[in-house]
Amino acid sequence: MPKIFTLPAGLLAAGLTLACAGCSPAPVATPLSDATLVDVVTIHHAGGRSSAFDGILRPRRDLALGFKTGGRLLALTVQVGDHVRAGQVLARLSHTAAIADSGQARADLSAATAEAMRAGDAAQRASGLDGIGALSAAEVRDRALVASAAAAKRDAARAALARSRATLADAILVAPEDGVVTERAVEPGSVVDAGSIVVRVAAGGPEIEVRLPERAHLTVGTMAEASFWSAPETIAEARLRLVGPAADGTLRLRTARFTLLRDVAAIPFNSSATVTLRTPDTDATVRVPMTALGALGGRPHVWSLSTAGDRVHRTPVRLVDLRGDDAIVSGLRDGERIVASGGDTLSEGQRVVLTGVVPGGN
Repeated sequence: MPKIFTLPAGLLAAGLTLACAGCSPAPVATPLSDATLVDVVTIHHAGGRSSAFDGILRPRRDLALGFKTGGRLLALTVQVGDHVRAGQVLARLSHTAAIADSGQARADLSAATAEAMRAGDAAQRASGLDGIGALSAAEVRDRALVASAAAAKRDAARAALARSRATLADAILVAPEDGVVTERAVEPGSVVDAGSIVVRVAAGGPEIEVRLPERAHLTVGTMAEASFWSAPETIAEARLRLVGPAADGTLRLRTARFTLLRDVAAIPFNSSATVTLRTPDTDATVRVPMTALGALGGRPHVWSLSTAGDRVHRTPVRLVDLRGDDAIVSGLRDGERIVASGGDTLSEGQRVVLTGVVPGGN
């Protein structure tokens, strides 16, 4: 951690006077309607702490796909490394028996439908004949019951047909989403059980899985650099997507997943990788132009740019030392952009237009 010097009151006052000559003691924070032209400087820390963790390159989702029903594998239409699309047919079971069952179910439904129509017509004709003595009340009731039973058999046959069609559909294995085939677990001609793995598909893009110790307190969105043992020349940016909510009971390590922001398709899954985290030092000092400093209520500050880069905001800093035309300050983030000069005319939230970029301090 850098040593913080206590400056004489005269030195501090002289430095701030140079930076803020002509500025009012307490400007009113009202955005101006017209944009002001400003020069900016980008702050870069020379130091910081870094931590490296070993990991494994894995797909975001590892899909183990299998059939809902058992049978003999008729065809497997993909090879390891093939890119597949959602809905693409991957494999088929021998479905001769399923086709026969579906035909039988259709025939049963036709017969049951005809019988239900016949029984229904008979019950309708008998309705009311007991009142004139043509049929007894018992016979009319029996015909109504026969019609109800025939209708129930028709409904059962319809359900059996739907089930046979579903079984026929289950003999086809399709990709649930886009991905890459990583494994063929069986070969055509094999007999597979319902639910057994036939093919694996990597979906959702590559990630690096690491195990973090308890002392590592990271937030989702933390950026890192990823390198690979099998391809040392490949460096990819990575963003922390999730951290496991619980550590394992033995080593007290939590699983974390970093999403890669670069295409690494040439590197195979399950390759070894290293994730390097750089934690900025909040007390790191940087050199900034004296003209970038301002003061409000006796406290030094600089004007930092918003994320969009068109508005300025007052950012307090700690003045550590004065060196010629520059000042050594702390309290700025790595990569932050600040106004290099002309801050005495700015107000909180004011719109600005960038006219140039001054080389960054460190």
